[in-house]
Amino acid sequence: MAKNKVKMEGMLELREVVARLEDVVSNLKAGSICMTVGEDCVTLRPTSIVSISMKASQKKDKEKFTLELSWKTGRDAELAPEARITGAGFAD
Repeated sequence: MAKNKVKMEGMLELREVVARLEDVVSNLKAGSICMTVGEDCVTLRPTSIVSISMKASQKKDKEKFTLELSWKTGRDAELAPEARITGAGFAD
């Protein structure tokens, strides 16, 4: 398969970021994600087992949250331990 790639980076208002993340969730539930940037489009079809990486970090004047999802077709995978995301502070 040829390597297809689209990328979007930039500053958005938080409400727009939330809307895009909600689109990602909705499309994951539907079984495919199509990302279009300009005239370029990549359609992804996740498998039933998805690798997830989440990282949260704080520095003096910067905070960062990174989320990465990946999958390979036809590959057995081990399920990761549970991790929860909460609004603030520690999870109950």
